[in-house]
Amino acid sequence: MSLVFEAINIENYRGLRSVCLSELGFVNIFVGNNNSGKTSLLEAISILCNPLDPFQWIGLSQRRAYLNKTALLRPDLEAIQWIFFRKDEDSDYPEISLEGRGRSQIQIITASVETLYGASLEDNGVNAWDNALSSAPESATPGVELKVIAALSELGGLFPNSSYSQQEIFQFWEKERFIDRHRKARREFVKSEMISPSYSSDEPILYRFSKIAEKEGDKEKILELIRLFDHNILDIKISSTKTNKPILKIHHQQIGSAPLPIFGDGLKRVLIMALVLMTLSQGVLLIDEIETSIHISILGKVFFWLTQACEARGTQLFVTTHSLEAVDAILNAGIPGQDIVGYKLNSSGLSPQRFSGDLLYRLRLERGLDIRR
Repeated sequence: MSLVFEAINIENYRGLRSVCLSELGFVNIFVGNNNSGKTSLLEAISILCNPLDPFQWIGLSQRRAYLNKTALLRPDLEAIQWIFFRKDEDSDYPEISLEGRGRSQIQIITASVETLYGASLEDNGVNAWDNALSSAPESATPGVELKVIAALSELGGLFPNSSYSQQEIFQFWEKERFIDRHRKARREFVKSEMISPSYSSDEPILYRFSKIAEKEGDKEKILELIRLFDHNILDIKISSTKTNKPILKIHHQQIGSAPLPIFGDGLKRVLIMALVLMTLSQGVLLIDEIETSIHISILGKVFFWLTQACEARGTQLFVTTHSLEAVDAILNAGIPGQDIVGYKLNSSGLSPQRFSGDLLYRLRLERGLDIRR
């Protein structure tokens, strides 16, 4: 199977100064202690999938600050600026560089940010401010300008091996709405989804489930997964409350039809993973701290299910963990060694150490090595 990304280079994204991920696999596991850059690494890969979408940058910038609930219409200026690696608040913002090799059309992107000041406009996402300044006059509104340049490979056509560049400039202003009038016309280069530890919301669950509800094959696969948590689950479907509000309910052999919120966090989280994956093909799935809310006794089975579903949909999988028990469960899941690659991250922000599947198995299972350290 051809990979979306065979190798990735990251420079100056958050705390990652210069990271090279060579010889990526179909399944990629990033292990490391807290504050080693695991989440930042997944964010950088997500940006590389669709770098010319301004809401991709806004969403990732606010994901941590707002516990994954982003105010996409009113960007947080400081959150956007802190995507760019700086030693301290007085340092300049260096240029971010992300490079990918694989079947993705994205070859390399560069991004820069600049502080601006100007007079307030309501519809500032449509036109650049003609009077924007780099220094602050009296009664000025602060803003930031994000400039992204992407080098793209030509797909098909007369010159399939040629490349061209595309540039986008976005201006965000404090307490002002951001409106992207060109959003519907923007291309999606790589389908991608990132699932964080606290990723949970009834609305996207309902929306995604409605897409696959009529597909019995997909629905049965989801039931197969959530039955790992409770074998008494008979069915899952959308029902209505007394006020005609749609709600997702699980039909249980012992307790009857019950709303999803009464079930455990682990079941809800893997349901989100499954629904995301069922609506994602030929893309990239990123899961941060995969072990969150999932008991170690079934984590291996969950991971095996995910890898099989990803393979069926041609989707490359990237996961992070800081749990040694999670690493053991994953390695014992029965995934072929040639399909899995491990990377050990360190707190210095430098390139992680790579372990191929077979070596990863030997290091952890045979020698008992704690690969997180």
